[in-house]
Amino acid sequence: MLLVTTPALTPSSAPTDASRLDAAKPGAGLPNVGAMDSAERIMVMAALAGDDEAFETVIRTYSRRVYIVAYAILQDSSEAEDIVQDTFLKAHHQRSKLRDPEKFPAWLLAVTRNGARDRLRRRRPQADEASFDTLADPSAATPGSAMEKEEHQAHLRRALATLPEEHRTALTLRYLEGLDYRAIESAMGLSNGALRGILGRALGTLRRMPGLERSNP
Repeated sequence: MLLVTTPALTPSSAPTDASRLDAAKPGAGLPNVGAMDSAERIMVMAALAGDDEAFETVIRTYSRRVYIVAYAILQDSSEAEDIVQDTFLKAHHQRSKLRDPEKFPAWLLAVTRNGARDRLRRRRPQADEASFDTLADPSAATPGSAMEKEEHQAHLRRALATLPEEHRTALTLRYLEGLDYRAIESAMGLSNGALRGILGRALGTLRRMPGLERSNP
C-alpha cells in the first residue's frame, strides 16, 4: 500500500528564511537543486520501473517540494497536504507510462500545479490572513528587535499572499525552495525570459508595498 507522508514544515525545518526575499534579485545565485545527479536518476528509474521501495524514496525526496508548490497556490496547509497525496497517487498509477527520469520532477510539479489550480477554482480564491506562516523562519536574522523582526515577517507573509498565483509560485520556488532557473522553467512551462520577467515584477511589487520598501535603491 502506497503511503504518502507530508513533511511538516515547522519553523526549524522550513525551507529557508523569508529574509532571502529582502535581498533577492532575479539573477541572484542560489544552490542549484534542479540538476539530477546519477543516484537520483537511478532511484527515479527504479521507481518508474515498478520498484515500490524506490518509489517510497521518491516520495521522501520530492514531497517537500510538491507541498511547497501546492501551498504557494492554495495558501492552505490542509489542502496542500491533500494535493501531495493526490499527486503521488497519480504518479504511482501512471509511472509505467513515464519513460524519462530527467523529466519526472518537472512532470510531478506540473501535476501538482494543475491539481492545486483545479482545487482553487472550486472555492473562493481568498488568501488566508496567516499566509506563508509555515514558510517563514522566525529565527531569521533581520535588523532590529525581535518584535520588529516578527512584524517585518508578518508584513512579508501578507504581501506574498496578495500576489498573483504565478508570481507567488515563482518566488516560492526560487527564493524559498532555492530551485535553479531551468528547474522552475520546466515546472511552470515558462521561457527563461518570461520567468525572469515574472520574478522581477513580483520582487518590484513586494518592495513597493508598505512596510517592505527598501531603504537603499
